[in-house]
Amino acid sequence: MRAARSVPGAADVAHRDRTKLSRGAEKIAAAADAVIDNRGSRLQLERALDRIALSARWPSHQPETVPLNTLGLPVHLEAYLSAVLDRTAGRQPLIDLLAVTGSGARGTYQHGWSDLDVFIISTSEALPGMARILADLDGQLDGVKLGLTVVTPGECATGAVSSRVLHVLALLGTGSLPALWCRPGLMLPAPTAADDVDASVHDGIRAATELRRQLLRTAVDLRALYKVTALLAKIQLRFAGVECPADDDALTMLLTDIHPRLDSLPHQARTDRDQAESLARTVLDQWLATTDGTR
Repeated sequence: MRAARSVPGAADVAHRDRTKLSRGAEKIAAAADAVIDNRGSRLQLERALDRIALSARWPSHQPETVPLNTLGLPVHLEAYLSAVLDRTAGRQPLIDLLAVTGSGARGTYQHGWSDLDVFIISTSEALPGMARILADLDGQLDGVKLGLTVVTPGECATGAVSSRVLHVLALLGTGSLPALWCRPGLMLPAPTAADDVDASVHDGIRAATELRRQLLRTAVDLRALYKVTALLAKIQLRFAGVECPADDDALTMLLTDIHPRLDSLPHQARTDRDQAESLARTVLDQWLATTDGTR
């Protein structure tokens, strides 16, 4: 296989192998801390190297858990999550971890405004079973939008996750975000604060793009516009060393730094299109000012 992959050709591989063997290359695997199978793709090799590098950079930890009734969710959502846990984390669990994120995790859930954001770690083999369970229980959501994110343990270990998932892993690692259930003995990587901040710039890029898309629409979705504006504010605050999970708080804090008279905008922007667009443009301008100064 190495000969077939070689650019200089099979003869070059054979020549180099003779040199390596004369120097004891066959003994390396026995002395190594890790041995990587390199018969797969380049992507597979790089993920294996990522796993080794991140295991040294990111400490492992066992997530904390809290009872479901401590989240203060509406009764029907608490019943829904209880049923999901009963069927996915029973005697033969389909999942490794389940946590509520977003406003539902912070005790700030607002009916008619908030989604139910759920984060799950599980293997791909469990997807069909989970799909059947979620389909059976869908009616219990009573119209609430379920924001579901599922990643595998391997994706977590190799860092092959989105910046938002990396942020969730960082929160789980510090105990800022406890899970509702995790498999006994489960150890997760805890991304460093510096890596979390660095990765969040990608969310900022997407949020800025989405803000412009929303501002150019004829029919404005105030809820969507407000949420993406808040996301861009949170990311800018994160680079200043401030973690502010609540939308209103993040917007108020960012706007106060710009001009104290603007701090009332977040409350008005939820229901008023002009105020929502003004808020979005202000936050977007702050983001763009960090690029090349050209807005």
